[in-house]
Amino acid sequence: MLLSIITPFFNAEQNSKRLLKTLSVIDQTDVEIILINDGSTDSTYSMLKDFKSSASSDNVTVIDQDNKGPGGARNSGLKVAKGDYVWFVDCDDDIKLEAIDIIRDNVHKNYDFIDFNIIREKNVVNSMNVEAGEYNISNTPEISALLLSNFGNISSKVIRRELINENEVYYPEYCVYEDNPLRFIYPFFIKSFLKSEVVSYIHQLEFDSVTRSKPNLRTLDRLYTAEYGLNKAIKLVKNNTEMEALEEKFIEKFLIEPSMKYFSIRPSTSWVTTWRIMKQYRDMEKKYGIKIRPTEAIKATKYHPKVKSYLLIQWKLSRSIRTNQTKYFENIRKKAWNL
Repeated sequence: MLLSIITPFFNAEQNSKRLLKTLSVIDQTDVEIILINDGSTDSTYSMLKDFKSSASSDNVTVIDQDNKGPGGARNSGLKVAKGDYVWFVDCDDDIKLEAIDIIRDNVHKNYDFIDFNIIREKNVVNSMNVEAGEYNISNTPEISALLLSNFGNISSKVIRRELINENEVYYPEYCVYEDNPLRFIYPFFIKSFLKSEVVSYIHQLEFDSVTRSKPNLRTLDRLYTAEYGLNKAIKLVKNNTEMEALEEKFIEKFLIEPSMKYFSIRPSTSWVTTWRIMKQYRDMEKKYGIKIRPTEAIKATKYHPKVKSYLLIQWKLSRSIRTNQTKYFENIRKKAWNL
């Protein structure tokens, strides 16, 4: 089997029709489609069963499970996948099937992943910011640090299935922002990859999602997934350069991005949430021995100077929170996922 396309669905009967139409024309016998209904409460499961019944290919698998989040759904798909490569595709996005020919032409080279360009808001995006071509880490050691700094989108990559299973690089479950930890972990196992200039992933933004909506309980999964990634990756670090890149990634994913999600010029309850996040970061900083100063990391971002000033002011104000916030965030996640 060449390729396994793995897609989770949660209450997706309205926003997944475009992708299902694309998948319906796949008739290659060496491509399998694995669709996971992740505890939907609408008619998604019936839709997926109808898709399987009408598919031109026999290589369609539909899995029905209780809600575990997109990471839990992808893990379920991985358990049954047979492809040399796996492609994790979001149900509200779309793909271009020209990618399959590129994978087939290069499967004998055993790349750890092949990365494609993305269309996002009609713009072509190279999420890795590297030139098209073949990269061998043993010949170009600086690429390893680059991958830690900017692994890019998971969804634009087809990944060698054996790499995932041999190194147990699985998704965290019962959370959103499930891709974040893999950006910490994958770089340590990559030996070679192909960056393609072909556009094969279409990122759609017209449908609302948990990650793009206003803050809610699951927004704080950012903290859980960032620590999940750091906790696993820190055991794999080989030198100071990698450690520094890992620390920068953690500050970005645990401190800066979550704080910006609660951005508010006027004093509000969002400020208190920001202070809680920053207090929790201080405790993580001590726990993992992070040496990079967060204030310097904030200053190094590409945000507007006024935004940087806002974050630096919030950092000072957050010292008003003195108690440990671990239980607070654990309870929020339990409530968000009914754990």
